[in-house]
Amino acid sequence: MSEVNKDNKEFEFIKEQVLPKKLKKLRRWLLPFLMTIVMAVIFGVVAALTFCLSEPRIHDLLYKDDPNPFVIPSSAPNKSDNGDDIKDKSSEDSSGDKPTDSPDNKPGHNPTDHPMPTEAPDNDSSGEQTDKTEKPDSVIIQPVNADINDYLSMYNEIKTLSDEIRKSILTVSSIIVGKDWFGNPIEKRIYTSGIIVANNGTNIMLLVSQDRVKDASSIMVEINETTYADAVLHDYEDELNLAVISINTSNIPKKVLDNLAVAQLGESYSITVGNPIIAMGSPNGYPGSVDLGIITSKGSVISITDYELDLFNTNMVFNNESDGILVNFKGEIIGLITRTLKDELNKELSTAVGISKVKSYIDRMISQTPRIYTGIIAENMPQTDITGQTGPRGVYVYEVKKDSPAFNAGLMSGDIILNVGDRMISSMDNYYNAISNYEPGTEVIFKVKRISGTSDKDIELKVVLEAKK
Repeated sequence: MSEVNKDNKEFEFIKEQVLPKKLKKLRRWLLPFLMTIVMAVIFGVVAALTFCLSEPRIHDLLYKDDPNPFVIPSSAPNKSDNGDDIKDKSSEDSSGDKPTDSPDNKPGHNPTDHPMPTEAPDNDSSGEQTDKTEKPDSVIIQPVNADINDYLSMYNEIKTLSDEIRKSILTVSSIIVGKDWFGNPIEKRIYTSGIIVANNGTNIMLLVSQDRVKDASSIMVEINETTYADAVLHDYEDELNLAVISINTSNIPKKVLDNLAVAQLGESYSITVGNPIIAMGSPNGYPGSVDLGIITSKGSVISITDYELDLFNTNMVFNNESDGILVNFKGEIIGLITRTLKDELNKELSTAVGISKVKSYIDRMISQTPRIYTGIIAENMPQTDITGQTGPRGVYVYEVKKDSPAFNAGLMSGDIILNVGDRMISSMDNYYNAISNYEPGTEVIFKVKRISGTSDKDIELKVVLEAKK
C-alpha cells in the first residue's frame, strides 16, 4: 500500500496546469488599441485644419470664371400667362444693361402690330435642317444684400408714383345750409376729394361721393393753393353714392391745366389677396392723405337695383369720413372707397368697390346717358346644387321694387329670369348689359320661370323699361 502511495506522489506534478500571465496578455492587446485611437484623432484634426485652410482657395480656383455657381436647372421653360417665353433676367444682368419698358407692354398696344422675329433654323452644308437641342432655362439663386438705403429707395419710388397720381386728385368743398338747435340757419363746409375722370377741353369732370355734394348750395374745387373754380352737379347715382361734378376751364390758367391729368381706370377682376395697394384722396378723412396696405379679402358681392357690385377689403383703417380711391402699383384705379355699400360681414372692415363694374356707371354719368331701370334685386343662380348637378341658368329675383316696371309687369319674388327679348340671361352682368341696350319706354318680353308648389312653368311678361330717376 505504501508503495502505491509512493508511486502516486512521484506523478502528482502531471496534474498541474501551466497558465499564462493575464496581465501580460491584457497589455499586449490594450496598447495597440489606444495607439490606434490617438492616431485617428491626430489624423482627423490635421484633415480638418487642412480643409479649412485650403477650401476657400480651391473654391476660388474652380469657380473663378463663374459668377453664379449655384444654378438649379428647370425641366420646363418659364412661361408667361399668355404662353410666351419669359426672358431670363440673368441675361440682362450679365450684360450690364437695365431692362427698359417695351412699347409692346404699354396699355392699348396690340402685340400683333409688331410681331416678334423668329429664329431661322440651322442648316448644314447639305441644306438640310439640323437637330437643335434647346437648353432648359435655369433658375438663378443670387444672394441679395439689402440695407436701409434700399428700404428708403422703395418708399421714394412709391412717393414718386403717388405724386404722379395726385395730378388727378383735387380737393372739393361744398357748403350745405342747415339749422342749429334753435332753428337758426347755419352754413356747414364739407371737404372731400374729387377724381378727374374726363376732360373735353371745355369742362373737367370729377368723380366725388354723392352725399358730399347733392344738397350743397355751392361747390368749389381747389386746383392749387391759389387757384379755385366753381363746380356744378353734373349727374349722380344714389345707390352707388357717386356723383360727377364739372368745372369750366375758361378761367383757369393754361399752365395750371397742363399740370392736371385724367385718372387711369384699371380693372378689378384680376386682383388677388395680398396685392399691395395705395389709398389716396381722403382715406383717413382728410383730403390729400395717403395710406399704404394690402388686399386682405375679396369675392363678396352686394346687390343693387338691376345689378350687383364686387367688394374687397384691405388692412387699412377707414372711418365714417373716408373717401377716395385705391390704386395699384401701376398707377391704375382698382377700387373706390365706400362708406355705404357694405354687407353684414364687412360692416366693420375697410371696404372698396371694384372699379370694373362701376366703369359703365361712370361713363353714363359723364355723358348723362339715361340708366335703364326695371326695379328688381336679383342674384346669380348657383352653378351647381348640393348634389353636384348643374343648376339652371338665369338670375333669381328675390325683391321687386314697388311701382317699378317689373312690379307693374307682374314679376314676382322667386321668379327666375331666363331671357330678356332675344337675349339669354346667365348672370347679373349679362342681365344689366341686356337691358342697357334699350331706350326708355321700350316694351321688352321677359321670359320667366315661375315655381309654384312642386311644379314650375315658363311664362312671358311684357316689361316697359324706364329711365332711372
